[in-house]
Amino acid sequence: MSFFLRAVTPLFALGVGTWLGMDRPSIRVAFADGLRTMVSVADVARHVAPSFVPPLERQPPTVDASTLPDQPPPWPRLNPQESGERAWLIAEGPAYTRHDGRRLVTFTFDDGPFPETAPTVLHLLDQYGIRATFFLIGKYLDGDDHRAIETREWAKRIADAGHFVGNHTLDHRLLTNLPHSVALAQIEDAAVAIEHAVGKRPLLFRPPYGEVDPWLEGVLREQKLELVLWSIDVEDIKRDDPDQIAQMLEQQLVYKQGGVVLLHDMHWPSVKAFNRVVRWLEADKWDATRPEKPGWAIVDLPEYLRSTGAAPQPYANREELERARRAMADRRVAQRGAQGS
Repeated sequence: MSFFLRAVTPLFALGVGTWLGMDRPSIRVAFADGLRTMVSVADVARHVAPSFVPPLERQPPTVDASTLPDQPPPWPRLNPQESGERAWLIAEGPAYTRHDGRRLVTFTFDDGPFPETAPTVLHLLDQYGIRATFFLIGKYLDGDDHRAIETREWAKRIADAGHFVGNHTLDHRLLTNLPHSVALAQIEDAAVAIEHAVGKRPLLFRPPYGEVDPWLEGVLREQKLELVLWSIDVEDIKRDDPDQIAQMLEQQLVYKQGGVVLLHDMHWPSVKAFNRVVRWLEADKWDATRPEKPGWAIVDLPEYLRSTGAAPQPYANREELERARRAMADRRVAQRGAQGS
């Protein structure tokens, strides 16, 4: 890849982000190994408007990270045994009461960072005042080539802007299918790469594909890592239509009344869908002056977990919770049918 392309790709990427929500063709990132091929100059040139002015390229973060704690004390320890089953239930969020209209949403991004999309993602998060959580792949941060150096710079910018950074293993292999020594190396090598990039060893851990077993749960306990899973997932990485991704996310959020959203920040359609979903949430925000009226509240992960700890779900696992949700949905359908007859 030419030096020119490497130099201008992040700049064009940020410009593309200013079009989010407009009915223009999106720039697609073709992936090597499923992820890594960079956007071509020809593709960018077809989309960049003559009046394009990059709004935030290479600007320092607007959040003063020195005012933020390393981890908001006390970090909510809702799953000290690092049980996968419990982690799934925790991700479903708190049990809401009749008088509590807040519907909590927290955003998490997996598999990055990518220099092509990171400027736009950070710009959007800053624009909306959102504090997100990023689960990083270690191999993208490792090395002395231009791309690895640039990726580390963006990882540092993510952390310096006050977002949380977690470990998503070295190269996204299914840990439960690996020899234990290899699985340990996947976790440790990623932790070293992330610490090298952002200056802090990650506390949070998200296993690839959400798969854990008793051995891995024990490792996470020994290493004092927090197992973080999700509750809202539309397999966005497999979809190219931002409107479809956004619509599916909104449907799940309504059905589950909030949740931990999983998105992939290296995927342009997902970035555009994220912008659209946030605008949709902002249009129906929770109003503290009318606390019983349902509305959306976008919060960071610690706040989400604290609220869940204060009002835990009264179910043994998420399967029981899901059965209760389906039963409630069926009752609502039956009631509407009775009222219309």
